[in-house]
Amino acid sequence: MAEVSDLPDLVESARLGDVRAFEALVVRFGPAVRAMCLLRAADPEWADDLSQQVFLTAWRRMSELRPHSNFWAWLESIARNHLLNEWRRIQRERGFKQRYTVAWLAQQESIAETEQPGDLLARTGALNACLEQLPEHLRKMVSMRYAEGCTSDQIADELGGSADSVRQTLVRLRDKLRDCIEQRRQGTQLS
Repeated sequence: MAEVSDLPDLVESARLGDVRAFEALVVRFGPAVRAMCLLRAADPEWADDLSQQVFLTAWRRMSELRPHSNFWAWLESIARNHLLNEWRRIQRERGFKQRYTVAWLAQQESIAETEQPGDLLARTGALNACLEQLPEHLRKMVSMRYAEGCTSDQIADELGGSADSVRQTLVRLRDKLRDCIEQRRQGTQLS
């Protein structure tokens, strides 16, 4: 690990593309960046992910750092920007989820008013039949999310891929399952 007096040399070497110098900076400043993220996140996994993003951004932008600049101040500003962007993303998701939930509840309330007592059993049977048609990995994804209550991050870790990809796939699956259920129910009503 680098000594305090080596900091300007490490920063300059990293600025010029030296990977080992940047690794030493990560070792030195990683705990402080993680602590900064953890103070605002209170979720260790999220703080770890965000810290990693901060250092990836720092590495990509290292050549933009002016010589003799305060490295910590620069790194801290990158961390603040990532935190702010993440906070904005969370707020957008919350707003979307709230709007989606309100619309879904209103739809379910109108469905419930017109459904007969046996409709819930028919709907459940149709859902099970539609789930059986899905490939195994998609059934696993649905099960992990809705039966086990796993997050998109946890599903991505287990099944591979990114959390964003999992979220997009789940949105498409919900639409596909809803359409399948309606088609099965209409087919049953016509018979």
